[in-house]
Amino acid sequence: MGMKDNYVYQILKQFFINSYPLEIEEKVQRWIIKDEWIDEKNRAMSAIWDDMEITPDDNTYKALESVKNTIKLLEYKKRRLRTTRILLSSAAVIIPVLLLLGSYFYINRNVEQIEVATSYNQQKQCTLPDGTVILLNSCTKMTYPSQFKDTIRVVTLEGEAYFSVARDTTKPFIVKTSDLSVRVLGTKFNLSAYPTNDRTIATLNSGKILVHVQSGKVDGRYILKTNQEIVYNKIDESVLINTATSKATDWKDGALIFQDATFNDIVSAIERRYGVTIDYNKQELPNIPYTIKFINNESLEEVLNILQDVVGGFEYKQEKSRITFIKKEGESMDKNGN
Repeated sequence: MGMKDNYVYQILKQFFINSYPLEIEEKVQRWIIKDEWIDEKNRAMSAIWDDMEITPDDNTYKALESVKNTIKLLEYKKRRLRTTRILLSSAAVIIPVLLLLGSYFYINRNVEQIEVATSYNQQKQCTLPDGTVILLNSCTKMTYPSQFKDTIRVVTLEGEAYFSVARDTTKPFIVKTSDLSVRVLGTKFNLSAYPTNDRTIATLNSGKILVHVQSGKVDGRYILKTNQEIVYNKIDESVLINTATSKATDWKDGALIFQDATFNDIVSAIERRYGVTIDYNKQELPNIPYTIKFINNESLEEVLNILQDVVGGFEYKQEKSRITFIKKEGESMDKNGN
């Protein structure tokens, strides 16, 4: 393999086998169909295709047809003559690309997606096919494949979980949430990503992780080291990296620890822990941060009384599993007058 062939091969191999940052990936996609180095691209694509050791069958070509329709490849007939010429001259490259994608989609259709969920005041541990052990906190949902056949291991999380990721340098492990994703090779970390919370927090216990925050106007990548945490605030779209001053995994032992948590997040955690619904007027009770620790398996009544004492400015009434916070007339939300 010549120098140019090897150069093209490495670019395309990285594109299909691993991954590029989004902005680079888009450039590589445009480069693939560009009318240059056609022979080198063709040889590289053939080599990558052979490395996959996949024999095309009827299902492969059905998947290929689906991919064609999805990207509207046949729309070239409606484009200008120059565009048509480029696509035709690039066919030797595009066809292997589509075959790769078609086989990928077909293979992954055979992989079952498994969902694990917890309810109020429940924890659940599960072991993934690669040996990764995950402990789910209450009111959490996680989805993962029955087999990790791809070159990456991807799971989705809605809620909070502690991950002990089995190390595999050939298959990065990625946890996706609605606001960010965490990419690792093998490490231990906690990820809190409840949809109703004001903050999404990733806390690293050991090793390194790459966190990609992609929500609203934020699109940034951050590397965390041991005992660091990253906090994405959904309200003001800010990102902070702090030293983890409290144990983010104390919830595993039944503790409720809030470090600069908003009033909304504290209320949501109480609802999940005790299986209750808490109603309050968010316009009347300011959503400001508090630091509170419940470490002695306090009852619901004890937690509410402590919260009422720390926060101030409200009283509550309870009817079975429904609790209502009522603002006291003429009193501020906290005792500092804020």
